[in-house]
Amino acid sequence: MQKVLVLNGSFCEIPIIEECHRMGYYVITTGNMPDLEGHKTADEYINCDYSDYKAVLRIVKDNNIVGVLSCANDFGSITAAYVDEQMGWNHHDTFQNSLLEHHKDLFKSYMMSKGYPVPNSVAFEDEVEAMRFVGNCADYPIIVKANDLTGGKGILRADNEEQAIAAVKNAFLRSRAKHIIIEKFISGDQQTFVTFLHDRKVVSYTGCDSFSYVNPYLVQSEALPSEDIDQISDKLIPIIETMARDLHLADGIFAFQYVRNGHDVCIFEMMRRPFGNQFLKLVEYNTDFPWHLAQVVAETGGDWSSVKRKPIDYKYCGHFEVMASRNGTLTDYSIPDDILAHVIKRFDMKKVGDRIVDFKNERVTFLHLKYDDAAEMRRDIRTYFDRIKVVVR
Repeated sequence: MQKVLVLNGSFCEIPIIEECHRMGYYVITTGNMPDLEGHKTADEYINCDYSDYKAVLRIVKDNNIVGVLSCANDFGSITAAYVDEQMGWNHHDTFQNSLLEHHKDLFKSYMMSKGYPVPNSVAFEDEVEAMRFVGNCADYPIIVKANDLTGGKGILRADNEEQAIAAVKNAFLRSRAKHIIIEKFISGDQQTFVTFLHDRKVVSYTGCDSFSYVNPYLVQSEALPSEDIDQISDKLIPIIETMARDLHLADGIFAFQYVRNGHDVCIFEMMRRPFGNQFLKLVEYNTDFPWHLAQVVAETGGDWSSVKRKPIDYKYCGHFEVMASRNGTLTDYSIPDDILAHVIKRFDMKKVGDRIVDFKNERVTFLHLKYDDAAEMRRDIRTYFDRIKVVVR
């Protein structure tokens, strides 16, 4: 039985592990958190920091592994690209392209050089220079970001110099490489456009409207498809396919996160990997394409003819992350019956009695949702935060 390595083993990676099993692979997972649920569904677990790409390469060589699967994290995608390149497989993008795709300064520099719509950004590796910039040159409001993190970590908005100083210190503190970017804050509606590339052409796509409540830099809820998906696809697919040709990209997931203001879009992130919250399950529900199967085929060099179209499960779907509004002990939470009626799948991450120590990033429960009407879905999701009661003492 051939062996594959899935980077990380959180609940986010469980659908990838399950798909690998369906395809007959022996699945090894890695990561430095052995108690994660995904590791229990694999055939074998090897304790290793999946962002340590040289250590992961040793695991691949020592265990006769035939392919590496990206996890729902940029560091995992970069590691997969490095290992793939060292092994000569050509199933992921090059290591340098993966850095370009997932390091904010390289991505913005590339996009600006091509004239694509991104916010103007300035990168800093020296905190003193960054402080000088926010004191003399910054055009407020601005966003300050750690260059190499995801999930809203190391990001703060600043409307004045005092806030900017705090944001710069925060970003340098959080960045692993002590590297940050500062860019103009762009107002508008946040959305994500997700595609699958095959032979550098988009073969499936959808998009979502994104909503944040507890943490403005962490998406807490999404509704699929986005309200203006047809207009957005006309704008973004040509950019994606041009980039795929220009950078000689491998088959796989390609997503943009962007802000929409009227008919204009401003792209601020891209990803070449799965997403958290088992988001690709929703994408599978919403399209006629088997995303997890296609990911495993693409990242292991499998037979593309096995990737077949399928019926659409739900025309409208989404997710909501139940979160607390402060730290403390979770004493109770309740979800109204009319919300539960829309739940496809539920993932309980906390139980009564558990401590919440980082309420802006910890989730109590994930809900996957289905609706028959798009307007009703978007209207309802906007009320969930107020209607779902989370009691913390």
